[in-house]
Amino acid sequence: MYFDSENLSQDNRIQTLLWLAVRNLVNVHTLRIIYGHYNLTRILLAAFLDRRRPQRVSLRKLWVESSCLSGFGTNYNDLLSPEYATGLESVRIRRLRVEPEETTARSKAQFEYKLARGGRHLAMHNAAGGFLYTTVDIHTPPPRMTPAIVLPTPAELRAKADAYDTLIWDRLNFDGPEIQPYVDSNQFPYPNLKSGPTNPMMNIIGKSWSTLTSLNLDWILWRQNGSSNDTIAISDLQQLSQLRFPNLRSFQLRNAVVPETGLPEGVFLLEDMFLSFMEAHTKIQCLAWPLDRFYSHLKPSPDVLVRTRVVVAHLRNVLVELRLDSFYSANGEMNTDDGREPHEREERIRRRRFISDFAAHMRKIEQLKLEGGIPRDEKRELVRALHYCRLKKLVLIGVTFPVGNTWGARGVDLKQHDPNHASDATHQLEEEDFDGILASYKNGTVVSDDFMFEPYYGWRAEAPFMQFIALHHAQTIEELKLCGYNGSPILSCLTPITTPLLYPLRHFDNLKQLVLSFWLLTSFEDQYRDTEIIQSWMDTRSPASTALVVVTPPATPSSAPPVDPAMMPRFPSQPSRQQNFNRWAVMLKTRFTPSALAYRVAEDVAPHLSEVAKARPGGVRVRASFCLGTREEMRSANDIFDLDIRIGRQGKVLEFVGPREEVEKGRYWQKLENRRWF
Repeated sequence: MYFDSENLSQDNRIQTLLWLAVRNLVNVHTLRIIYGHYNLTRILLAAFLDRRRPQRVSLRKLWVESSCLSGFGTNYNDLLSPEYATGLESVRIRRLRVEPEETTARSKAQFEYKLARGGRHLAMHNAAGGFLYTTVDIHTPPPRMTPAIVLPTPAELRAKADAYDTLIWDRLNFDGPEIQPYVDSNQFPYPNLKSGPTNPMMNIIGKSWSTLTSLNLDWILWRQNGSSNDTIAISDLQQLSQLRFPNLRSFQLRNAVVPETGLPEGVFLLEDMFLSFMEAHTKIQCLAWPLDRFYSHLKPSPDVLVRTRVVVAHLRNVLVELRLDSFYSANGEMNTDDGREPHEREERIRRRRFISDFAAHMRKIEQLKLEGGIPRDEKRELVRALHYCRLKKLVLIGVTFPVGNTWGARGVDLKQHDPNHASDATHQLEEEDFDGILASYKNGTVVSDDFMFEPYYGWRAEAPFMQFIALHHAQTIEELKLCGYNGSPILSCLTPITTPLLYPLRHFDNLKQLVLSFWLLTSFEDQYRDTEIIQSWMDTRSPASTALVVVTPPATPSSAPPVDPAMMPRFPSQPSRQQNFNRWAVMLKTRFTPSALAYRVAEDVAPHLSEVAKARPGGVRVRASFCLGTREEMRSANDIFDLDIRIGRQGKVLEFVGPREEVEKGRYWQKLENRRWF
């Protein structure tokens, strides 16, 4: 999907009102544009980046996500002048396309569309386990689209949008007759617009060089799916590597985990293109970069090797947050990488070189995030390499459950509870060595005070991953996040291997927050009830739904028999119609309501938590993460729903909230406002 639709918010009156509103927003210090309409995004950027805008507080933070930066005009000439500076301190650009803007330059093999008023109907994922219908402008039809379908032209779409706008404004003029004259007397200055920069993303970043403290490029789409054209990506990255930010404290290039977002060949952080950049930025405390793109798989020159070691030696004592990702594996992460293809060997060399030459030298890292297709043994070695760091937060995210597979080989144990489960991902699941894990607990494992890191790879009959985390960091970790659904613990049906895998959690006395993926069994009478379960959760948040009560109407009473006048009549109780017993309704009420789920989660998790952590005021906050959604023959829509609970002494549930989808309003805003380094 593209976000440069000129069909949305095309009415000049809407754009004029927005422009006038911005001139009255004199206290704005943070601008977030998420799923912005193309026309509105252009005006917001042009208006807020105008340094002559009326303001009491300067704009300091800019967040642009799932929008289009291209083509924004300006009614001033400063943006393109060498002297202009945005004054921005933090820039976060997420899910942005930097591929060619011209439709003719885009790959015709892809399904290309934009949101549009009056276009073709299309079912889209609603981010809550289902679908919603909207209208789109299809530029490149899907290969299997019926040829007889006639797509509307841009002129027809604009005419439809004009008709809709006329209806809306007629209604507005009826309700508020003063709006139209006000707009007419304050027209947006279109005639004075000048063309914007040719590369708006890099222009905004470059014009912020003197004040920028945080730069975050997240899910940047450098190319189309299936394309290998890296011309634009290389140009942008070269331009970025040549910029200098004297106040930069956070530098993040994240989620290069799919082909569209992957870095071009030959781009490495500590060699070639970005080495001078890292040498120049000595204040960086937060760093995010693809794990296999710090070092090359080829031996560097002696000069480059010396320069790289100097950078690492400096970061050793200043870097406090490290985020690493790698290409996602469609079927999940393996215990160890034994791939024999040339590109697999090269990637493995680069990842393991980072562990030995970078991670092992760090001393101040407090937060570590590992995401994507990183083999489990390499995650283990990263945790061991950071032994002398006082880790407070550890985040592990993958396709499979990061600390072990609870479903058995190829998911055989899950199928005992859910025979209809069918997923290609289960074929990759490897069985845990149950006897080896128990033997490791019996024999005991300690870490010496003079620990010296020496990497080893492979997964032998040894302690589980959680035990390694506990041995090296249990005394300092306050937040632990273990996310990955394939092989995750099955709620209320824990397999025998689950307890040995999670047993080391009891050593984390300082743990304040734990996030765990759980597999929720939703099959009932050979049907998956995901949609009904999700709807029941939504209903608990809707006053209209919770106010409804089903009442069974009484049956018509039978006529009373004649009674002797000398006898007191005996009035029978009024008969009621027998209710049909709905087994699924009972199951839904007793197993899937928020309160029922909260106690089920507590029952599974509480025994593994430290008694010291649970006894702390407020207990341990546990987030149980479920993945479920619509399952249809030709399509599915799975989403994440999180249930937050607090577990106190004796495993008691102190409070719970949810389950909530990621886009639930309260949770979404909380995530936006609590984003670190923004």
